[in-house]
Amino acid sequence: MQCPACGTDSPVSAFGDPLMCPECGASYEKALAYSQSRSTGHTAGAVRAAPVGEDARPTINAVPLDKIPAYIKGSLSRGELVEAVFKLHWLYWVGVWIMVLLAPFTVGVTGVVALLMWLNIRFQEQGLTNKRVIVKRGIISRRTEEMKLNSIETVELQQGIGGRIFGYGNVKITGRGISNVVFRGVSDPMDVKRLIEGVSHPMH
Repeated sequence: MQCPACGTDSPVSAFGDPLMCPECGASYEKALAYSQSRSTGHTAGAVRAAPVGEDARPTINAVPLDKIPAYIKGSLSRGELVEAVFKLHWLYWVGVWIMVLLAPFTVGVTGVVALLMWLNIRFQEQGLTNKRVIVKRGIISRRTEEMKLNSIETVELQQGIGGRIFGYGNVKITGRGISNVVFRGVSDPMDVKRLIEGVSHPMH
């Protein structure tokens, strides 16, 4: 039996009940409906297109599998799908390039700083699945913040003057009690806020 989402061939018994791909965890029925909808030019309501700027190749996840960061991909539970991956705004890379340009004049000191800044950005993961919000930071050590969607109470936008001008900001997700998760420096934070609210509190 072949999974319509990732193309993996597995025994029928491996799909279980309800049918779920043992390789990628996709719902067989949803993936099949999506692949059939492509021939008619319509996308099944349960499967959204990839975010603007991402690879638009069809997949059961809203984000192509090869675009999902390592920690988020490795931590997915059975039936969990990635709705979005939020990356730092391009302005955060400006500081890295400034440090690189200054390196020849500082005997390479700012070059080391640039490398550390690049690694911090490179290994930061901020994402949304159909079950939780996830933030992972750290180069060698790992610090994670996660919250189940059914625990979310509020989603707040934090954006200063510079953020309004250049289109970046923070999105703070508050859960029951005093817990919270913060997506920092994301592009178009208003769109991020709407997406999180749409997935965590869908309209019926």
